[in-house]
Amino acid sequence: MAVLFANDRGWLLDSCSLINEGLERCFSVKKGFFRCRFSKRYYSLSRPRVAGRGGSDALSGGGLLNTEAPERDHLQARKKRKRKRSDLNQGELDAEAFHEKFRLLVLEGSQPLIQAGHHCGYLTEALHTEPTKQPPGHVCQLAALCDMAKQLLPVEDAGTVSVQAVKGHADLDSHLDLFSHLTENSYSSAREVTLMGEIYFLPPRSRFLLSDFTRLEPLVNSGEKFDLIVLDPPWENKSVKRSKRYGFLPSSQLKQLPVPVMSAAGCVVVTWVTNRPRHLRFVREELYPYWGVKLIAEWLWVKVTQTGEFVFPLDSPHKKPYEVLFLGRFCANSDSTTRPEECEIPDQRLIISIPSALHSQKPSLSAVLRPYIRHNAKCLEMFARSLQPDWTSWGNEVIKFQHNSYFTTESMDSERDALTDSSDTNQQVDAGTADTAAQQ
Repeated sequence: MAVLFANDRGWLLDSCSLINEGLERCFSVKKGFFRCRFSKRYYSLSRPRVAGRGGSDALSGGGLLNTEAPERDHLQARKKRKRKRSDLNQGELDAEAFHEKFRLLVLEGSQPLIQAGHHCGYLTEALHTEPTKQPPGHVCQLAALCDMAKQLLPVEDAGTVSVQAVKGHADLDSHLDLFSHLTENSYSSAREVTLMGEIYFLPPRSRFLLSDFTRLEPLVNSGEKFDLIVLDPPWENKSVKRSKRYGFLPSSQLKQLPVPVMSAAGCVVVTWVTNRPRHLRFVREELYPYWGVKLIAEWLWVKVTQTGEFVFPLDSPHKKPYEVLFLGRFCANSDSTTRPEECEIPDQRLIISIPSALHSQKPSLSAVLRPYIRHNAKCLEMFARSLQPDWTSWGNEVIKFQHNSYFTTESMDSERDALTDSSDTNQQVDAGTADTAAQQ
């Protein structure tokens, strides 16, 4: 179960289980049905990290970062900051004010959720084994391929809309144009596919476009209006510039994203934001108003270790153990932000989970947002690096974490388990017939 516990403060999530929910039944032309599991080693953070001034993270020694941080330490930290307050710039003052706004919520609100995690076994009281070094992830070349595609492929005519379906056979899928068309797995089970010479697992009824900011036409021209849009922008910052781990998008360009064009009335727009005050201020005061989105809630994703400790000290001046989510509703040309079938979104909620060891892999929000959108809502994730069942996803690394190197596989318990959906079985047979014909 992905949502392990919920109360009026928030949710405790098992992020790895959220990924696995869409891959319980995966089909391969060569192997038949099998089960996929995202490797648990990427969710095995056993000890807190310590953030240095240079931005590097390291594991701490011992249990020094317990979530029950003594108030004495907080008061000492406050005194130190107060003595040096005259040296703080406006950005640092704003960051301090934002942290004070949410500090008590994080400190008190996380406790019952973490206790529930211990009770159900998701979190442990102590680990008796030393943490193992995480193996390097798959070297992703998708962003570079997007850059090449801009030079080699013409932009599709605005009047031409095409959605192409994967077949699961390398020969049939080798001709798919992932950069100029929406690509979908239309089956009701996950599908093993070979794309550009690499093996990926696509969740059921998932759809994606592999492109960068300049090649959004296939998505916009599809005419889809979404009820939920989740964005995880590559925010500009000094650390990213130094490391060159991924490209960033200036705030001015974020405003040009066609969010209003793709939003249905009352669409919930959710944006992951860094803790930098200028980014928070930009979304609150510029981006959402420009899109016609009314900000209605601020949530926090609080990251904890396997033992339930914050991944960074709560009052660390360098890195915090939480990230921010801004939630709003698209309400252009209307005073109403909620339709009759929708629930009002509560403010100041916490999402507690063990973070992935993989850079920028956020937890899926589908389970916690479901009550606030209509039944059978159309959902879109922008700047995505993975896919979800029944969602459309876009980004220049959109299938990065669907690569087979991140998964383990196992055979189905019985053939009956694999064939519970007769309509899907027929689809697989049809695909197999096409595969056979292609090989002849």
